[in-house]
Amino acid sequence: MTYLLLVAKYWRELTIGALLSVSVSAISTCSNIRDGAKNMQTEHTLELTTLRADYEARARKLEQEQYDQTITAINAATARAKADAANAARANATNERLSQTIDRLAANAATDADYRVEYAATTGELLKECSGSITKLAAAADGHVNDIKLLQDARRGVQ
Repeated sequence: MTYLLLVAKYWRELTIGALLSVSVSAISTCSNIRDGAKNMQTEHTLELTTLRADYEARARKLEQEQYDQTITAINAATARAKADAANAARANATNERLSQTIDRLAANAATDADYRVEYAATTGELLKECSGSITKLAAAADGHVNDIKLLQDARRGVQ
């Protein structure tokens, strides 16, 4: 009973104390929530920075791979150009020897009628074969030109 009398006598003070403790608790909770939000924001910023760094690293790696592929392609093209130049030099030398042989055969044909007939027939056959080879070569060259234009157009589309 004395307890009830004390509560009745100090009810205002007890109420103020209870409200004060609830207020302190609410302020503490709000402070914790604010700190939690700041921590989440910091973690999010850190995550974004890490993702950006990973993205940049992957982009640099892709650029390096593309650069390496370009260098490899240039080196391969240079090697092919050297081989083509050597082949062209050999072909020119062979063509020169063939021209000299043709000149000797033409000189022989000028003196012998039977030789002239055989020479004309052989020259005709040779002309047919050369024409066919030139036609095939032109078709292959056209195909290569088309491939080059395709690669150029594709590269322009990528950039």
